[in-house]
Amino acid sequence: MVEARIEELLATHDPTARPGHAFLGAQYDAGLAWVHFAPGYGGLGLSAGLQHLVDERLEAAGAPTAWNNFIGIAQSAAAIHAFGTEDQKRRFLRPAFANEEIWCQLFSEPGAGSDLAGLATAAQRDGDVWVVNGQKVWTSYARHARWAILLARTDPDVPKHRGLTFFICDMEADGVDVRPLRQADGTDAHFNEVFLTDVHLPDTLRVGEVGQGWAISVVGLSAERDGQGASHRTTPVDDLLAVWAARPERSPAEQAVLRDRVARLWIRSAALDAMTQRMKEIQDRDGPKNEGAVTKIASTELAQAVHELSVDILGPEGALGGEYATMLAGTHVDSPQLRFIRSRAMSIEGGSNQILRNIVGERILGLPGDVRVDKSIPWREVPRS
Repeated sequence: MVEARIEELLATHDPTARPGHAFLGAQYDAGLAWVHFAPGYGGLGLSAGLQHLVDERLEAAGAPTAWNNFIGIAQSAAAIHAFGTEDQKRRFLRPAFANEEIWCQLFSEPGAGSDLAGLATAAQRDGDVWVVNGQKVWTSYARHARWAILLARTDPDVPKHRGLTFFICDMEADGVDVRPLRQADGTDAHFNEVFLTDVHLPDTLRVGEVGQGWAISVVGLSAERDGQGASHRTTPVDDLLAVWAARPERSPAEQAVLRDRVARLWIRSAALDAMTQRMKEIQDRDGPKNEGAVTKIASTELAQAVHELSVDILGPEGALGGEYATMLAGTHVDSPQLRFIRSRAMSIEGGSNQILRNIVGERILGLPGDVRVDKSIPWREVPRS
């Protein structure tokens, strides 16, 4: 079925036409956006392990992708498909996949990063409207996003994981203030902080039940980590090989050491590719699960090692990262040096690798969990910095 749908899609729509909204919309309508989603909502009701067949075939044909709307096609789509109403699925899934509406994630806060369940942004109900007040940070794409997934506290008198509710936030609503955060690599403020002041959200934008927010966010975060594992898998090694091909002259001994390091990372990349494929194959119709933590850890640490070796290969030039004026203007050229700086965030974003190791230990290996003294007391009574 999947192969036939792919052939029909490519026969009736030009994959190289730009912009790619029309092709991506047709891919959604063919059930090839997320094959494990329900028919009519971008899927075919099949195993998620078949998605790689779609992705590889369409990539080879030069088709556009929706990866520049990562939050929309990963976290937001997974949460809305699993817990959203029929109206929410019809309204939001297709525009997200077709890149017609960009999404961001309003989760992390200044006092709630790795401990996401400790967040303080509050949503209070007023009839059919929720009034939201709080602050979010490290919000990717916030300046360009039309919608956001929002996790807010609706009950401070129960333990922290049980008092959260999941919303879709209108980023154009009154009271939403987005402020860019310039990054060390000079990119044009990929991250942002967002202030929410008396933001009114209709109850129709609530996803799932009141107090079900933590369970819904876990579904979205699993999809995010699974996607990150896939996206970091091969490109960094391609970048490394390009740097190696243009390397400056070194002594034979230095060349031998660097060549050995390049080969070892290429082998790690091939092993990660095989592991990622195996993870995909064992996924069922529910899509990504806790195994995504494994590929996220492995892929981000590989990417960091690759970018570190790239600047080592460059020698003294590896210490030069571009002119500050061009970085401020957002006109600098991408370089191995700036990719190295950016890579330091990879093991933090999408859930820090330390937290993900806890998930691997507890939820995959069945090891005893960390001692947590605040899981059974009301959030209001938990000390906060």
